Amino acid sequence: MAKWLSLHKVDSLIVTDGDDLGLFEHLLADAQVQPHHPEMSFATLLILDCNNIARLGERKDLLDKASQVYLIDHHEVEVGLIPAQYSFIEQSFVSVGAILFEALEDQLQGLPQDVLTYLASCLYTTILNDTNTFTNGNTTAIVLDQAARMAALGANPSLLHRQYFQNQSWQEIRYTGEVLGTTQVYEGGKVLLIYSTLQMAEDNGINPADVLNVTRWVQGVRGIEAVIFIREESPGYFKLSFRSKKVDVSRFAARYGGGGHSNASGCHLQGELNQIKQMILDDFIQVYREIDAQQAQ
Repeated sequence: MAKWLSLHKVDSLIVTDGDDLGLFEHLLADAQVQPHHPEMSFATLLILDCNNIARLGERKDLLDKASQVYLIDHHEVEVGLIPAQYSFIEQSFVSVGAILFEALEDQLQGLPQDVLTYLASCLYTTILNDTNTFTNGNTTAIVLDQAARMAALGANPSLLHRQYFQNQSWQEIRYTGEVLGTTQVYEGGKVLLIYSTLQMAEDNGINPADVLNVTRWVQGVRGIEAVIFIREESPGYFKLSFRSKKVDVSRFAARYGGGGHSNASGCHLQGELNQIKQMILDDFIQVYREIDAQQAQ
């Protein structure tokens, strides 16, 4: 989006919550990126891929300073909807990149090929991420057609897959192995839980937030119908990720102030690992059993 705005003589700045964007280095090009700080102020905000104000973290203070807020998202609408002058939230799209592509495809024609390839690559990567490399249930004929049209414009599927999904350090791979070593299963092998601690990340010299999608390593386990991943991000502060084709995990995550998609969602909680693990397991298993009972009727 930053590149598209620059083509129309509009300056922009990508404001992060402090995460390392090294994974996206090949897509950042000439984009200006800065972590949020309290002195920041912008007249116009463009918020992508998020509709819950809590997910903005400290960046939410930018809302009070802006005169115009534009919001584009494809997640389920959550409690704490971000106030905006213009909102487009449509869950039928696989990614925000897919929304932008359908809106801008005709305008992309005639651009220099290097610019076209770059824009198509950015948009294609959003689909690559949100379908988990075309393996999730949201991989439909429409999504595959959109990806094919992006490839026709210059996106290189093989190269982008390697740059995005096969670009981890050996430390990240070792960390992932340790996380997988925490695997526990419940409900006769139907519910799987994994977790990570700050100590595990520190022992491997990594930032756990930089490790891409650990849950994809266990989503293919035979017989598993739900996955819970609890990741410690800072002392006593945990990010929880839920994956399931049986349980509406967006509704489940909303119980704890989170949200996302019906098959993939998350939230953040503060506390002690074992207490959080037990609380979430008790609650999740109760929901799982209720669904089982309903389906048995």
